[in-house]
Amino acid sequence: MISLLVITVAKKAIDMGLIKFIMGFESTYHWEDPIYTGVVFGTVMATLISICYYSLISVCAYTSLFILMCVAGLKLYTYVMVTFLKKETANPIAKYTGMDVTIAPERVNEMANKATTKLNSAILELRRLFLVENMMDSIKFGLSLWVLTYIGSWFNAMTLIIMSWVGLFTIPKIYLNNKAQIDPVLDQVKGKLDEVSGKVFAMIPQGKGAAEKKEE
Repeated sequence: MISLLVITVAKKAIDMGLIKFIMGFESTYHWEDPIYTGVVFGTVMATLISICYYSLISVCAYTSLFILMCVAGLKLYTYVMVTFLKKETANPIAKYTGMDVTIAPERVNEMANKATTKLNSAILELRRLFLVENMMDSIKFGLSLWVLTYIGSWFNAMTLIIMSWVGLFTIPKIYLNNKAQIDPVLDQVKGKLDEVSGKVFAMIPQGKGAAEKKEE
């Protein structure tokens, strides 16, 4: 049943473009630039852990205050070196001064249109599942919700987010380094899951009828 949840979630993630979005950061979680990846991973990880123990408002306030103090310290250091010690020192934040941080209205409209399209598709899909327009899909959806009740009793949302973040930066790299050994095992597991899923749904007459009706 867990396999049904994984398959369902993966399918919906592909349909909603989530997989394509994650693949856009492939070079980051593949550790092609260890320093950059380490900074990204460590910063987000520290933020997530902080949210577990402090309120989101406190985390945002302390993070912003830390950044402000760092920038002020760098500017003060540069000012002292140039004004009093008469040493030429490159300003490390100078390149960020002229950076364009504005968001183009066209980009906002494009993102809003895409988000609206995805939201409408999700609402229509949920209506189809809850109204049992396709018995097989609704049974898969119900089993996924049932599995989620157990997952929810084991982990809270922040724990799952942290685990997902750690997994994103570890599992792909482990897979790339051991692809030859992992692929045969994955093929065997997939075959077993397909076999079990086929036997389970073969025992459900309603699901079979709905599938045949859909094919017609």
